[in-house]
Amino acid sequence: MYSYVSLKTECPHCGKSVMDKKKLVDEIPSIKMIIKSDQTEGVINFSAFYGSHNYLTDFDVEKDKVYQFSCLHCKTEISSEDTCEVCSAPLIPLNLKGGGVIRFCSRAFCRKHSVIFEDLSSVHNYFQETYDENIIHVPQTPQEAKDHIELIKSGTFLRIYCPHCQKSNIEKGSAIFWIINEQNEAGYLMLSPYLNVFTSKYSVFIPEGAVIKDVQCPQCKTSLLLDDIKCGDCEAPAVGVSLAALRKLIDFYFCTKKGCHWHSLSEEDLRFVSLEDSDYW
Repeated sequence: MYSYVSLKTECPHCGKSVMDKKKLVDEIPSIKMIIKSDQTEGVINFSAFYGSHNYLTDFDVEKDKVYQFSCLHCKTEISSEDTCEVCSAPLIPLNLKGGGVIRFCSRAFCRKHSVIFEDLSSVHNYFQETYDENIIHVPQTPQEAKDHIELIKSGTFLRIYCPHCQKSNIEKGSAIFWIINEQNEAGYLMLSPYLNVFTSKYSVFIPEGAVIKDVQCPQCKTSLLLDDIKCGDCEAPAVGVSLAALRKLIDFYFCTKKGCHWHSLSEEDLRFVSLEDSDYW
């Protein structure tokens, strides 16, 4: 249904990269452009995940307004004669590194975009190329053997299940959840299923630092929010799922605040399972 396809884009005029490694959106380098209308001008950073509509900007974007976009390097306006199939606004093209073009609608909050690939093999799938799927590392140190603790290493593929219907939340390389934002808009949250890799993708808009109103199982639509457990870092509500370890299903918790990387196990499960520390923390 969804995949973590990370796009690397270039200006169609000067050929320079429009990627911003310093400003992250959805935890990855973003697409940075000049955005302007008759009254305002500023900078916008789009998520580089195909299918994500998240962004950061230095002014309030007006819903349904058509904006102009320019390259930060050559200052040339980027436009085309092609129009959106949904709202008829002009489509904005950006070249893809390695071949292809992505086009997105210039009307604020219109979700229409498309990608034309010259070579499908050039699409970069972040997780398939970077992480393996070793499930459990059997501890080898004398202390681990003595305590009978299983160490789940950073980068381990986590087998995640709903604690209510017991169905898997993993689909095509992502951990899938149904979420509701503060505007009561519902959509999907796609999380990296790899331990201590904090990449995420949303099909509805979640501002950076915002707390998700509800997180549900996409199968049975039961809420996964916990009443008695909060994030150990920011006190936001925690989400509880089941995690398949070597011996049994264990409780796994993560924070509902976007950008917070806290996650933990229950006190009971921490007696025999530990999570390896991460450089991301």
